[in-house]
Amino acid sequence: MRTRTRRARLIALVVTGLWVVTAPAIAPNVAPPVLPDNGQGPSDLLTVPSAVPDALDSTTYWVAMPDGILLATEVWLPTTPAPYPTVLVRTPYDCPDPPGWPLSLYVQEGYAVVCQEIRGCGRSGGTWYYYLDDNADGHATIDWITQQAWSNGKVGMSGRSGLGATQYAIARGAPAALKCLAPAHETPFRYDLVWPGGALFYALLYNWLHWMGFDDLYYELLEHRLCDSWYDGRSDWVDPPEEIHVPMLHMGRWYDFGQRGALGAFQLLQHQGGAGAAGKQYLYMDPLDHDHLYGQFPRPPSPIPFEEWRQQLELDWLDYWLKDEPSGVDAWPKARIYVMGAVDEPGAPGNEWLEMRDWPPDAETRTFYLSQGDPPHRGGLDETPAPSGSTVLLIDPLDPVPTHGGANWWVPKGPWDQAAYPMGRPIESRADVLTFTTDVLTEPVTVIGAVTARLWINPDTPDLDLSVRLTDVYPDGKSILITDGIQRARMRCGCDQECFMIPGTPYEIEVDIWSTAMIFNAGHRIRVAIAGTNWSRFERNDNSGGDLNNPDYTVAYPQILFGPEYPSSIELPIPFILPFSDGFESGDTSAWSATVP
Repeated sequence: MRTRTRRARLIALVVTGLWVVTAPAIAPNVAPPVLPDNGQGPSDLLTVPSAVPDALDSTTYWVAMPDGILLATEVWLPTTPAPYPTVLVRTPYDCPDPPGWPLSLYVQEGYAVVCQEIRGCGRSGGTWYYYLDDNADGHATIDWITQQAWSNGKVGMSGRSGLGATQYAIARGAPAALKCLAPAHETPFRYDLVWPGGALFYALLYNWLHWMGFDDLYYELLEHRLCDSWYDGRSDWVDPPEEIHVPMLHMGRWYDFGQRGALGAFQLLQHQGGAGAAGKQYLYMDPLDHDHLYGQFPRPPSPIPFEEWRQQLELDWLDYWLKDEPSGVDAWPKARIYVMGAVDEPGAPGNEWLEMRDWPPDAETRTFYLSQGDPPHRGGLDETPAPSGSTVLLIDPLDPVPTHGGANWWVPKGPWDQAAYPMGRPIESRADVLTFTTDVLTEPVTVIGAVTARLWINPDTPDLDLSVRLTDVYPDGKSILITDGIQRARMRCGCDQECFMIPGTPYEIEVDIWSTAMIFNAGHRIRVAIAGTNWSRFERNDNSGGDLNNPDYTVAYPQILFGPEYPSSIELPIPFILPFSDGFESGDTSAWSATVP
């Protein structure tokens, strides 16, 4: 990684960030046309010169898509002689202020910058329809860029959140001029984003669509709970992987709703992508949430602040593919992940970067079995199979267990103490939350990879949800949320069908608890918390087995089963590396990273 430009880049960010973000675009000489599908008149489309005297000037173009729809497209050019490589940003928000780095930063680095408001968003024409048109529109935009006199024919893309979504959407079958992508904090697996475990990701989908003014689409989604043909072109943007030929830098976060997208897309395309993609995927995972925070805690330590380093990596990435500069990418590890650890415990293992040749790391799966406790809703968690038993789980959808932490959007995110929040009625103090806790750990336990719960239940209703949280229990009683997930029983057979339960018949329910990289310190305990609701992260199940769009809320009392015949358990991936108080056992270490041997 180059350090010669990092300080200059950061100075440029500070000096130029304000004036570019606030600079309106300069209109071209030709008056823009009326856009028919957005109800806009010419007065809505006119732009005025910037009031900031030394601001970079942009030009507004109305780029025609193959069906004639016009998309508002802002272009900034460096002051050096053309041609230039281009950084393309396609956004559902407004140009020139999309989330991410100030666009001036790329101009300062010698790039032409193209920011396009996607179909049906901002000033652009047409109708936004869950990114359905973004593959074709993105390809047409790249073709338009390469036809401009200032273009050198090389295009890369940048952006986070919705701007990351448009990158994944463009990847399949992209023009050869697209040399690289750097999607951050998003996912190409759109059905799984909307319906994780078969339950609606309510806090994200309802709030974002409502905020964007797409309420009709929210109610349309509710009519397509199964992965039917409605999702064709909208759902899995990296399928088939052999049709993707673009190198990508996947940037994710452990507490971000796009976590599984970064991990899954990297793994799929690294090993099954087409020529140009396979073997040329890179992964970066930091510990923050979607808003760059870390729950109730200060951000954990990093020798380079997380956003500063992510910016530097992205610029080095673009330079490598668009300028053919020796920026060090060819020597990068394939995966950089941040391994979390205890907070405010000097000398605790973890809270450092780990470099790896692939994701996930080689690991053994250690199974911890749930057992009945005393009182019954406070059970044990041990690697020794439990004796036979059961505990009743109360599920009242009209008194749901609240969300407080996790990989969310809009509601509280990140690592929060489940034994203390929400204040007044903490999650783990509720009678409708069952907890299962290990004995005090005598040595650190490192968990890196996907976490899975396998729960045996004896239901009394044809449907229900199982929400499972994994927490780190401190010696003082704090129970910090590490990761969590949900499974809707009727969707356990796959996304294309519903399979209801017969009350009184035992069933095994597998719950994907997402992934993590965490070291549980010696003196701590590992805990699993089970509930039937996690509101408002996930939509409430009415438990009746009826039409979820017209709920008939029913209180459920399923039994959670234990023992040799019904071995309810959680599976933790324990990697073949050993943590020490000063880092990881490895062949090569530095002040800021460790390498898996």
